[in-house]
Amino acid sequence: MKDHAASPATTSDAFLGVWTWNARTGIVVACSDVCRYVNIPADVGIHGVPAERFYEAIHPDDTKGLVQAVEKALHGDDPFSAEYRIVSVEHGTIRVRSNGRCFRDDAGRPTHISGYLSRIDLRPVVAADDETVLNDVIEHLSAAFEAAARLSKPVLSKLISAVLLEAGTQLAAFLRRH
Repeated sequence: MKDHAASPATTSDAFLGVWTWNARTGIVVACSDVCRYVNIPADVGIHGVPAERFYEAIHPDDTKGLVQAVEKALHGDDPFSAEYRIVSVEHGTIRVRSNGRCFRDDAGRPTHISGYLSRIDLRPVVAADDETVLNDVIEHLSAAFEAAARLSKPVLSKLISAVLLEAGTQLAAFLRRH
């Protein structure tokens, strides 16, 4: 696992789902969305599978770091947090962040770690094909403006007009830069 610090302005996270790992049995139960990302049939994963099945989807270069993060959560009071890559049959190789908490019995022994998985896309929020996207936005806003103008109350068309003006400003700025 590598520390890939990136500002929120240049990345986006997408919630994928939840999971629970039983520390005593080694069984992981996960929601159907998480199962799909880690190549486990949802109807199987929601009932629980050995943790090894989940580790099979982890990129080989990231397995050691993930194991270390799990051990740290099991032996300390820190919350569980790890960033790693999943090699998904359906989605390709993707970067994810897993956050959770280790729960303990009355004697302080770990019982399970529960958490959630988020997809981390380390690509710019602004697409490489900005001109096309901005032109599409302006075209759709223009159609929405025309439709809203037929309403009995003008407030919606005025709001769309303001957004249309901003989109035009963005397109003009883009064209000046290129």
